[in-house]
Amino acid sequence: MDQQFDVIVIGGGTMGSAAAWELGKRGLSTLVLEQFSHIHDFGSHGGRTRVIRHAYAESPDYVPLVQRADALWLALEEESGRKILHRTGGLELAAPGFHHTRAARESADTHNLPYEWLTPAAANERWPGLRVPDDWDVLFSPQTGFLLTEAALSALRDVAEEHGVRFQVEEPVREWGATATHAWVRTDRTKYQADRLIVTAGAWAPEVLADLNLPLTVKRKVLWWLDVADPKPFALGRFPVFIADSEFGEIYGFPIHDRFGLKIANHAGGEATTAGSVDRSVAKSDNADVVGLAQTLFTGVTNNVLDQMVCLYTATPDSDFIIDRHPLWPRVTFAAGFSGHGFKFATAIGEHLADLALEAKITAYPRFALRRLAIPAPAAEPRVSERSVETH
Repeated sequence: MDQQFDVIVIGGGTMGSAAAWELGKRGLSTLVLEQFSHIHDFGSHGGRTRVIRHAYAESPDYVPLVQRADALWLALEEESGRKILHRTGGLELAAPGFHHTRAARESADTHNLPYEWLTPAAANERWPGLRVPDDWDVLFSPQTGFLLTEAALSALRDVAEEHGVRFQVEEPVREWGATATHAWVRTDRTKYQADRLIVTAGAWAPEVLADLNLPLTVKRKVLWWLDVADPKPFALGRFPVFIADSEFGEIYGFPIHDRFGLKIANHAGGEATTAGSVDRSVAKSDNADVVGLAQTLFTGVTNNVLDQMVCLYTATPDSDFIIDRHPLWPRVTFAAGFSGHGFKFATAIGEHLADLALEAKITAYPRFALRRLAIPAPAAEPRVSERSVETH
C-alpha cells in the first residue's frame, strides 16, 4: 500500500531542507527523500561557508529576496538555538574595466542599503591584510556576512522534524509521476503518494527533471584554503568577506574561521560535467587564478594549499534561478539552476516553494519563471526512468 503524505520533497539538500522547514511550520505531513546522507560533499553545499550579501551586483531584483532570507535565517537561529550567520561586513572590489562593485552600489542605492564607497588607501588602512591597487573600486557593505552550511542544514532538518517532517536519507528516487489527483514517487523501498510534489534535485535536476529539457549546465568548481604567513589580520572579527572582480575572475573569500587557511574560490568559469561523472581530483594548476588574485590584493597569502574541495554549480544560461510549477502538472513544483549563488536565499526560496505548491493564486517570480526560457512544453507524462536517476 502506498504511504500517503500532503507533500513529498525530492532532494533533501539546501532547498529541499528549507522547503521542509516551511512545510512543517504549516502543519503539513511531509516526506523528504534524499539519495545520500543529509549533509554530504557530492553536490553544491560542501565547503562549510557561503556568503550572504544584500548589495547584490547581479541585480537589484534580488535584494528583497535576500532581505527576506536574512530575516528567516535569524528566525531559524532563534528557533534552533544554533549560530548560523556571522555578520562580518563585506568588501566588493573591482579592477579598472570591471563592473561588479558599481553594480553592487546600484543595488544598494536602489534599495537604500547602507554602504561606504572607499578609496583603496582607506580600505588598506582599515584592513591591514589588504593592498588594493590605487585604481580599483571599493565598496564596503556592513550587512554582508557568511552562513555556516552544516549548521544551517542541520538546523533546518532538526526544526522541520520537530514540526513532524519525515526525512528519509540514503533513499534514491527511481521514478516519479503525477496525475490530475495526486503525485507519486517510487524508491527501492516502496512507493509514496502525496497531494503535492516538490523537486529540489540540485546537480541531479537535469536527470530528475529530464522531461522539461531545462537548459542547465553542471559545472565543476574548486574551493581552496591557502596558507597565510600571518593569519591574524584575516581572522574572524578582523577581516570581512570579499568579492574581487578582475582579470583573474570573480573571486570571493572569507575571513579565517574554524580551520587554517584563507578560503578562496573563483565564481567565474568552471568546466561542464555531470553530477555522476565529475572529476573530484584536484591539480595544483587549477588554482593559478585564486593565487594570482590573492597575491595581488593581500599580504602574506601564499600558494601553499592547505585544503581543497570540489563542488558543483548547476547553471542556467542567464544565471537566474528557475522556480516554478511544472507546465503540465500543477501538483508538481520545482526549483533548479541556482548557478552558484543560491544558498543565501534558501530560507526565502523554501517559503516560496511552499506557497507555489499549496496556493493556486501564487505565481512564480517573473525573473525565475520557466516561461522566460522559452522552452517547449513537454508532451509526455513527466516521469524519469530508473536509469536516469541512478546515482549509486
